[in-house]
Amino acid sequence: MTTTTTLGGWLVHVMRESDGALSLEEALHVIMDSMKEYFPCQSVAVILIDAETKELRIKISRQISYTFAKKFRRDGPGPTAERVVLEQQPMLLNDVDPASDVYRDLKLEHDFSSAVLAPIIMEQRGVGYIFCDRANHERFDDSDMLHLQVIGYLIGTLMQKFDLIHSSRELSQIDDASQVLKYKAFVPALATELQRGTEHGYSVTLAMIVVDAFRRYVDTYGIDQAHRLLAEVAGIVKGRIRDMDILARFGADEFILCLSGMTGEEAAGRLEAICRDVVEKAVGQGESSPVTVTTGGLALSGGAALRRPLQHILAALGRAMVKAKAGKHKQIVVEKMV
Repeated sequence: MTTTTTLGGWLVHVMRESDGALSLEEALHVIMDSMKEYFPCQSVAVILIDAETKELRIKISRQISYTFAKKFRRDGPGPTAERVVLEQQPMLLNDVDPASDVYRDLKLEHDFSSAVLAPIIMEQRGVGYIFCDRANHERFDDSDMLHLQVIGYLIGTLMQKFDLIHSSRELSQIDDASQVLKYKAFVPALATELQRGTEHGYSVTLAMIVVDAFRRYVDTYGIDQAHRLLAEVAGIVKGRIRDMDILARFGADEFILCLSGMTGEEAAGRLEAICRDVVEKAVGQGESSPVTVTTGGLALSGGAALRRPLQHILAALGRAMVKAKAGKHKQIVVEKMV
């Protein structure tokens, strides 16, 4: 293989070599094999979030033992990785304290002194991240972070390519588990609402609703009961929204809601009612602790906000969700698109 010393040259090489790949795994192998010359590091892993359970799983890695990669499972991304995924922004960490929570959350098989994370983005949402590390005080810099971000975009594009190949097998627009729209069906519906808001001068507010107990249900009762919990919460949400509003499953434990014609203040009141209804009405498994949800919202008013790229909108919504989760108590955060 000819050594590629520039990002452009590397991308040309990878796109050419992966063009004939018959599976995502084969295409990812091309990326990993070429990264050892282009992007030297101690180890690298592509870590995806399972769409059903929210578990972290290593899809593919380099310089991490097969045994570790095979056994690697985490209930979900820690705060640092989740921020990278939700906000769709890379993160550079140098001189990380091995005793810190960040270090423990991110460490894979090897001790490290420098790390960089980049989101993997598919259809404008974060679906996982790439983790690269170095040891012996070899540092990453901003250029490395930018390059890994490009690689994350490339992986997301490849995932979308292979997903489209198989999409003909899944023609239904309804998510079986929750009985609301699939995210794929939500995207064009949202685009229509944003266009209508621009043309007719009304606000649109988006909200992400996370079912807090979902991960515990998967661990305690199994995925079928966790899916029943999703369906129950979805039914309660639908009881508080209008026919014109759009509700879809965004991820394993997340719903995304489009409230057309609502300002941020109006939407906050609606979200508070949803959170209250879930606590009061969701039966779950009949446990002593109530079922709760955490919500982050984003108000888009004015043509400029409504015309922003969908990826930018979802990243801003992700930031609101990060703030809601970081609160001392579960809460609702509704921000304005700037």
